Amino acid sequence: MVTPGDHVLVAVSGGADSVALLLGFLDLRDALGVTVSAAHLDHRLRGAESARDRAFVEALAHAHGIPCRADAADVPAGNLEAEARRVRYAFLERAADELGATRIATAHTRDDQAETVLLRLLHGAGRRGLGGIRPCRGRIIRPMLACDRIQVRTFLLERGATWRRDYSNFDLGLERARVRHGFLPALTRELNPRLAATLADVADVMREEDALLDRLAAVTVRSRLLTVDVLDAIEAPLARRAIRVWWRRHGAERRLGRIHVESIRALAKRATGDGQVAVPGGAIVREGRTLRFRTGPTERGPVVPWEEELVPGQDRVTPGGWTLRLSECPRPETSAPSDDTCIIDAETVRGPFLVRNRRTGDYLSALGLGGRTSIKRLFSSRHVPRVLRDDHPLVTTDGEVLWVPGCGRSERGLVGPATTRCWVIRLIQRPNEYA
Repeated sequence: MVTPGDHVLVAVSGGADSVALLLGFLDLRDALGVTVSAAHLDHRLRGAESARDRAFVEALAHAHGIPCRADAADVPAGNLEAEARRVRYAFLERAADELGATRIATAHTRDDQAETVLLRLLHGAGRRGLGGIRPCRGRIIRPMLACDRIQVRTFLLERGATWRRDYSNFDLGLERARVRHGFLPALTRELNPRLAATLADVADVMREEDALLDRLAAVTVRSRLLTVDVLDAIEAPLARRAIRVWWRRHGAERRLGRIHVESIRALAKRATGDGQVAVPGGAIVREGRTLRFRTGPTERGPVVPWEEELVPGQDRVTPGGWTLRLSECPRPETSAPSDDTCIIDAETVRGPFLVRNRRTGDYLSALGLGGRTSIKRLFSSRHVPRVLRDDHPLVTTDGEVLWVPGCGRSERGLVGPATTRCWVIRLIQRPNEYA
């Protein structure tokens, strides 16, 4: 969890676990080659008791000659435990930045892990939730997850160390307190004397399997567009995981619940038809055989026409985020059609070349089809998401669509044996939605 040269900021509430963590790091700092400092946040929930906890931690740090960052903050309304945790971690990150700490150590024990797993199980968590408290998350480390509270107190008593007691931990109005002092001891006494260790072992296995599923699912998630065919082709557990991996990469920075995942799967399983599912921060929109996340409202405003000329030797970036480049060159050795390159006989098609978005009535005399097709039908056959079609570039000359990048080109201007000079139009970059 640490390497020589690390600066470890220890979160110290003043309770037995966090005091033991600080003393342990102080004992080992020379052997580990680390610098140690302390941080304490007063949540202002217990009046004078909270102030005395802060004074205790500051005195402890001073006695050992280490820096201590201490502050106070009000806990916003809402779920008391969750909001206090959010405020506390935000403070720890700020304190670490101020002190230049590379690690933030918290004093979670195996008993805390068991409580967390049991609570999440009771609330219907899946594999990721049952992984419990992560030993490492970013620069946050939890070195005492393999220790139980009896070991912690034995360590402190052998040293003659003192600690503060937070009596709010015995408030049975709080969910975790009821598990800690009621349900978990009863289950341990009646069913499994090693229940805390068993639940901690379950968390270890769940994290390992969770990481494996993430790696397997990541193979199917390569762009901002998630294809329905991929979700159909894999087993339901892997499909759920693929949706979650995709969401973490391309969705909002908010939690995607199980009901959302199942709704997205149901949307993907429809035989035909577009649709959408509301999710945190926007909606998952299905268009044809693809799914994508859209923030905010799903309705688009009126289409704004745009048109620009391609200039030889210059990159042209379109309003939709595409980059095209026009150049003139001798006849190439190969002129095979490509989604990313269009090669045109410069003797039969002289230009100029324009790039624009689609217009009503646009069509393409598509190579290989023996006739013409509407741009709308072409987009549909190439699975271009409906929401992206109005900004998809079309290359035209003399009012005729010559090339639709990524979709097809016209039969006009094909390179033949007599060709000596060519125009080459290359697609340099696609927008992120197509990555």
